Amino acid sequence: MDPATFLCCVEAIKSSDAAGQEDAANQIAGLSDPSMLPQIWHHVSDDSPLVRRVMLWTLRNYSSQIEYSPLLSCLRDPDMAVREAALLLFMEGGSSSTGALVDAVSSTDDALRFSAVEALGQFRTPEAVNPLMNAAISDNPDIREVAILSLGVYADACVVPTLVAALDDEPQIRLAALEGLKTRPLSPADAEKVSVCVSDADPAIRTAAVAVLGKHVPKSCADDESSSVRRTTAAVIASPEILGKLCCDADPSVRMAAAEAVGKRKYAMEDVLLPLLSDEVPGVRRAAVTGLAFSKRPDVVPALIRCLSDPKPGVQAAAATALGEIGGDEVIAALSASSQSGNAILRGIIKNALSAAMKKSSPE
Repeated sequence: MDPATFLCCVEAIKSSDAAGQEDAANQIAGLSDPSMLPQIWHHVSDDSPLVRRVMLWTLRNYSSQIEYSPLLSCLRDPDMAVREAALLLFMEGGSSSTGALVDAVSSTDDALRFSAVEALGQFRTPEAVNPLMNAAISDNPDIREVAILSLGVYADACVVPTLVAALDDEPQIRLAALEGLKTRPLSPADAEKVSVCVSDADPAIRTAAVAVLGKHVPKSCADDESSSVRRTTAAVIASPEILGKLCCDADPSVRMAAAEAVGKRKYAMEDVLLPLLSDEVPGVRRAAVTGLAFSKRPDVVPALIRCLSDPKPGVQAAAATALGEIGGDEVIAALSASSQSGNAILRGIIKNALSAAMKKSSPE
């Protein structure tokens, strides 16, 4: 492509002709001739966001021939699509682009540092860990926050002390640190630091702390004033006593989470779940039905059979599936009677449940 044709393509990209824009963008994005690099480079700073984006796409064809430091400003472009194109270019640039970002973490330009730290969080490259840990103790709280968020995606055990230390920082940084600590094994000392956060003034931080602590969450969290904290407690706590309490919570989302947890843990808590089959909220009824699927108590079967007539198809489907897990003549008769449902999807679920129940009744 000669320079004149290139400029015509740039003008076409700026036009209102969608078909012409696409054709011109594709022509430029297919370039790989080194002699065109100066033209491409010049238009990386074009007034048109679409032109800037196309130039960044095109530079991916020259990844081993370009300097990345001058492109760092593209990571903070006003246009989100341009920023995304720049990030993709850096992610494909290998050691050269990573080196430019690592160097930028030490810049005196806070906006540049912020962009570099944010980008390194997407890379998941070992070279980024130490620069990110250094950025996590920056004087600028915005940079500390994005550094902690970025470190959270790295599985390396060495980042845990930095994340734990951030629990003493500002609220948004504490929250970012807790998000990064989820699913990680914690030492007793680290777990103790997280436990302090369940008394934080911010319910979002308390909720995140509960998620990090998992089954080790204090039972007192079941009495938290925030339904989000109680709901998360229901999802992670192992105590049948606490789950039973949360199944009676005033907030339906907490009741549903607790009933789901009972079912996942296969706890025999029929006396707690059976009353929930009459709950006013369909999601709670459905969760209770699922939690009863492995019960051996004879009074559960007729209760689940009644749920086959629930006004909500989702509850009916859950009841059919649960009954299929239990089996027995009474179940087979009930599922056979319900197998002609007018709802095609529900009809298929009931027939599958009937098949499962019949297999349980067949001699081995």
